[in-house]
Amino acid sequence: MALEKNKNKITRKKLVLKILTLALYIALSLYLYYLLVNYGINPLIISFIILFIVLITIGPFLRRNKQGLYSRMFSGSKKGLNQNKVPKMEIKQIEKEESKIPKPINLEFEYRKSLINKCKNCGNIVPNFVKKCPFCNKNIS
Repeated sequence: MALEKNKNKITRKKLVLKILTLALYIALSLYLYYLLVNYGINPLIISFIILFIVLITIGPFLRRNKQGLYSRMFSGSKKGLNQNKVPKMEIKQIEKEESKIPKPINLEFEYRKSLINKCKNCGNIVPNFVKKCPFCNKNIS
């Protein structure tokens, strides 16, 4: 019962605070409208300006979640890891039960042809499509 009364008090306080803030907000908007009309600005433009100000200032108060977009999208990922966490003893037992099958390693593979070659006679670097070295005129093998 004490918790219910406490919650009601909090909601009443918040409700009164919201009503006072809304009344102050409307009063400031009307005052701004009055000042701009007296200044000689078109009422249509004034209404667009006030609408823009209302949308900008009231937007942060309408947020339901205080968390950012990223934390809302991936909020369950951390919780899921903690809940599905397996103790280390069980992991060791699972590893012992499973025998590891070694995979055969195949060392017989061919490299592709290199893009550049080095002349064995003069040591200059030449492209792979060249048959004779342009520097010493010897065949490249």
